[in-house]
Amino acid sequence: MHKLTAPTPPADFALKVSAAVTALQAGVIAGTTLVFPDLWKLHKEAFIKAQHGKCGFCEGPVWGLQYGDVEHFRPKAAVSELDPLNPATWGAELPWSSRVKGRKPTLFSTQGYWWECYNWENYLLACQVCNQQWKKNLFPVAANNRLNPPAAANAEHELLLNAFYDHEHPAKHLAYGRLGEIMPFNNSPYGKATIQTCGLDRPSLRQARFKLASTTHERIDELANDITERELLWILKAVSRDGEEKQWYCGMVRAIFEQRTGHAWAELQEMIDALEQKPDLSTRLCDC
Repeated sequence: MHKLTAPTPPADFALKVSAAVTALQAGVIAGTTLVFPDLWKLHKEAFIKAQHGKCGFCEGPVWGLQYGDVEHFRPKAAVSELDPLNPATWGAELPWSSRVKGRKPTLFSTQGYWWECYNWENYLLACQVCNQQWKKNLFPVAANNRLNPPAAANAEHELLLNAFYDHEHPAKHLAYGRLGEIMPFNNSPYGKATIQTCGLDRPSLRQARFKLASTTHERIDELANDITERELLWILKAVSRDGEEKQWYCGMVRAIFEQRTGHAWAELQEMIDALEQKPDLSTRLCDC
């Protein structure tokens, strides 16, 4: 997962959804079945562009390869939960399939975050596998401040990482191994909940990330060796290219770099610039 800049809502967005919002409010007051016209679909292009055509959860390609979904970060119609202490109910990806078996969430509330349905900040582009097979209407929060049903006035402490608005940065909570596997960084509860909710460690994603993860780790290994400035510059530039926002799994590359070197991603370009300008710079970046 990678932290992104959210797209700006169209100037007339609030006006276009106002009738649907009014109807939802009336339905809640009357206790009738809520209806959610899918007006968010009209704005998929804006999220495809902002996310460089990638899924907001797994960073895999969406644009041009699948339809993708404008996902509601907070579920609009109902909320389910997974038992964090019972891995047998989390499910597993069927071999050579996008389908999941054995995933058994329990319904927490028949009413979801209906007031967030037409909130621009509740949207992001997701691949259909992450959204339809894994996340569905799950939304993990700290158990001690969850209400049933959810209420707008209740300040929940959500555990699901958000590529746009959440203050928690994914690189502080998600770590990647040499085989493309993903795990919570420093046992992060945010990392645990996000991996579990979106199935981010499924075999197909491990395989998709494998080559890039392995290469990135190998490059970071080299930084601890006695290498020349020319070699150091080549490695840093290669890592920088793989971590560009437009690249698939750039969040993984950035997380590996930051966690293993102790340097922020923004410092990488500064190192490259310094090397290009000062040939006498030290040939060792860190003891990784």
